[in-house]
Amino acid sequence: MSESSKQLLSQQIFTTNQPNAIVQDFEAFIEFLQLHKVEVSAAQNAIAPKYLADINERLSHPTKIDFQRPSQKSYPYIHGLYLLLRSSAIAQVQLDKKKNILRIDPQILQSWQELNDTEKYFNLLATWIFYAHEGIMDNASRSLNDWWYVFNFWKELPTKGLNFTSSKDEDWLRRLKLHNVALLNLFGFIEVKDTEPLEGKGWRITKAEPLPFGTAMMHLLHSTDWQRGMFLEYEEELEEERSLGIDVVVQQSTPTEILQEEFQALDLFTAWQNNLQLPEPKSQDGIFVFKVSIQLHIQKSKDKFSTETVWRKIAIPSHLTVYDFSSAILKGFDFANDHLHQFTYKDRQGFIKSIYHPYTQYEEDAIFTDKVLLRDWQINIGDRITYVFDFGDWWEFNVVLESIDEPDPKIKKAKVIDKKGKAPEQYPDSDDEENE
Repeated sequence: MSESSKQLLSQQIFTTNQPNAIVQDFEAFIEFLQLHKVEVSAAQNAIAPKYLADINERLSHPTKIDFQRPSQKSYPYIHGLYLLLRSSAIAQVQLDKKKNILRIDPQILQSWQELNDTEKYFNLLATWIFYAHEGIMDNASRSLNDWWYVFNFWKELPTKGLNFTSSKDEDWLRRLKLHNVALLNLFGFIEVKDTEPLEGKGWRITKAEPLPFGTAMMHLLHSTDWQRGMFLEYEEELEEERSLGIDVVVQQSTPTEILQEEFQALDLFTAWQNNLQLPEPKSQDGIFVFKVSIQLHIQKSKDKFSTETVWRKIAIPSHLTVYDFSSAILKGFDFANDHLHQFTYKDRQGFIKSIYHPYTQYEEDAIFTDKVLLRDWQINIGDRITYVFDFGDWWEFNVVLESIDEPDPKIKKAKVIDKKGKAPEQYPDSDDEENE
């Protein structure tokens, strides 16, 4: 890294709106969520349209759009801030009277409020770099974190900027995605100029130009090994030291701490001392009540089909495993437990997680259903889970955790407590084949 870049970064002052308004707008968003019960959609957890214009006006860069029915994606600054709120776990989706609400976690908020402005800025930057993934906001079409695209597309941004007068320049916007352009602006990496939108169109950017601070930050990242935070590997067992009676303690740094170490090794940002702390996961004891449903497409006539939802409500004690829950689902739908299965869900940060059948061949760090107790499964009331059984026939069930009731010593195993509809045949063609 050049001395001029290092000098520029060492002289940078961080406040709620310097080098730009990322901290200011992040906290404005938090305040709005504290004042309102903000509803989000069930599947994608996107903010309901009725709140978007109000949030937009509270931000330092209100987005100009001309949509009759705007969605969260229509407001790139809101979309980008939402990504940081969820991936930092400060905002979480919770069920409230059958509605999904985006709520601020008070314990994590307290940790946030104890940080100084420099620490807030860099914790948000680390969140964007290491945790932000579009899968938090919708069905991901890209496998890598958002930052990989930001970091690699930066080199295509010339010093004089892009004017978006050609299809080539517009392609840069399309590949980077507008919420990442908005975040680059909020973090002070680029200056963005926009103009009035065309009729029926969204945010209309006319120019994006790299700022000296943003260029220096990218030089800094290129000169450090920040990427090791992307691929944390556990230390190998230090058998030789242990054989000599040495008590070896291996401490793992978080990705945020790795970024902090890399920057401060160059004597930069010394005011960054503390980081956002997430609480340790807590066990949840009691009787878990799940509603498990499957949609069936039934042929009424040659050209006419109807859709029917069949469901089972299952109560199961928390000391049993996720594998036991899988078995209970299959029993409730009169299926034989003769194939592999998988549960897929979103954790409190919105990341997609999976738990696999013990015989599934996956990477070494895969989590298996016979190893996870229900009490330790980090899901919340109202969470939606996808359960797939038999990867050949692909039976896909929708699972919702409806409640966690008080422990009941009388309930020692899973049982169906309510149901609707006739279960589908697991092998509907077998009877026909026997009759031939």
